[in-house]
Amino acid sequence: MDIFLAILKAIGYLLVFVFILYMAHFTSKFVAQRRMQVFEGKALKIKERIFLSRDKEIAVLSYKDKEYIVGICGNSINTIDSLTLRDGNDEE
Repeated sequence: MDIFLAILKAIGYLLVFVFILYMAHFTSKFVAQRRMQVFEGKALKIKERIFLSRDKEIAVLSYKDKEYIVGICGNSINTIDSLTLRDGNDEE
């Protein structure tokens, strides 16, 4: 009888663990979707991001007919370069 209860208890713990993993996966997908909706405006678009470290990244932003390469650090954002798009050069 003790072995049966131990097996039942182990199965219960396993089910709780799987449920927690599923909820973590669902929550992370939900947060990622909401974050993309916040960052996706009509005029300003983030085309690509490269993370260099925990608080440093390089991003390519598209605004109207220009693209900007910016460096983003903890407390600052610096423009590295800007490019003007021509009619045949816009990639979407």
